Amino acid sequence: MKILQLVEESPSLDFTVPIFEFLDKEDKILVYSTKSSYEHWYDHDPINLLVNNKKVDFSTVIDSTKLSSFFKRILKLGTKNNRDNINNFFHRIINKLFNEIIDITSEPIDFFEDYFDGLPDLILIETRNDLKPNRVNKKIFNWINKNLIKTIGVPVSSYTLEGVKWSPIEPFGKSNLGYKPFNDFPKNYEYWLASKQPFVIEQLKETPHKIVGYPGVDSKWLNLFKYDHVRKNSSDEVNILLNIRHFGQKRNLEPAKGKYVYEDVFNFLNTLKTYMDGLDGIKVNLFIKPHYYVNFKSFEEIFNKLEIKNYEFLRTSIYNSLMNINFVIGLHSSVNLISTLAGIPTLLFPQVLTEKFKNEDSKTKTIYEGLQGYCKNEDEFKLKFELFLDKEKREEMLQKDKKHLRGFFEDGTIEDIKKYLISLA
Repeated sequence: MKILQLVEESPSLDFTVPIFEFLDKEDKILVYSTKSSYEHWYDHDPINLLVNNKKVDFSTVIDSTKLSSFFKRILKLGTKNNRDNINNFFHRIINKLFNEIIDITSEPIDFFEDYFDGLPDLILIETRNDLKPNRVNKKIFNWINKNLIKTIGVPVSSYTLEGVKWSPIEPFGKSNLGYKPFNDFPKNYEYWLASKQPFVIEQLKETPHKIVGYPGVDSKWLNLFKYDHVRKNSSDEVNILLNIRHFGQKRNLEPAKGKYVYEDVFNFLNTLKTYMDGLDGIKVNLFIKPHYYVNFKSFEEIFNKLEIKNYEFLRTSIYNSLMNINFVIGLHSSVNLISTLAGIPTLLFPQVLTEKFKNEDSKTKTIYEGLQGYCKNEDEFKLKFELFLDKEKREEMLQKDKKHLRGFFEDGTIEDIKKYLISLA
């Protein structure tokens, strides 16, 4: 089987990589970033996420340029996404110029056909972030339609929020600003949903679609990481992972885009520090898993202001980040569902963004309000934070949460998808 995955952002890899892990090693799989850099994905080569199957290749649009190796290296340096420093005006200009050069000089079709020695059997694309209508993507789109290659839109999350205005189904859209769904679907296209979502199904109407589940929470995949065997802290020490969503420096909250403002994150960390300072005889080790858009410098400024010193940034996927973690404290994100089903107790800090999404979408409301780790307010968070410091109590709450979430995300997804892909190829 020959599979090509086109990506602009990393979330769809949380869906596809667990599938790739269990495909045959003879299968050829290429993940092609339509952006010039994928350093922002996992801050390291994402191939490291694969545990056993190393037969997946990752490349960017730079690799498909007709330029020399020397110039390719220059382009990669000029377009590198550096999360340790805030990009300045000069860097942004260089980045824009280099990306224009890349767009002009790239020949993705030759690159794909050389790699696969012909055509791929299947193409996977993201269903949330539409691929920009530049020269490269137009060439790819025309190539897909000319050859009627089977194309599947894969989810970027375990669910899609009904109240969010961006279209979840615009893979080759002309613009995502007008929220125009169904622009330029490939001719041989099928849309996948991670779970039953009536509002999306209603929008799709005649478009072929299939509910396939979410491989990122399949026990077959999660069991590879052996989380239950690594949490061996003593009773006076606890490792806490902070899962923090994208936030900006301005005061204009944009809940429709799933983005916090600076004050939201500052309040969260300040509240947490207050609780930690009040602990007697318990050492807390903080590990930070920021959203892939977040610049580390922004966090360091907050930690310095609050005089929080015992912390470490994790530059890896959520799955690898959960190793050696006793429990997770998260701001609103579907990643918190992954950590729970992975067997890591997860506590949800109350935020306006969570309440907005919960109240606008009935499914989200049912999912979150049924979780033991869900907190309606800061008083409830403080109470549950103290409970989570007790290993037996947090494990008891975890088992209830896992049972609750399995009512929405069934197990066995990977094998079902694998069989289906084989039938398509």
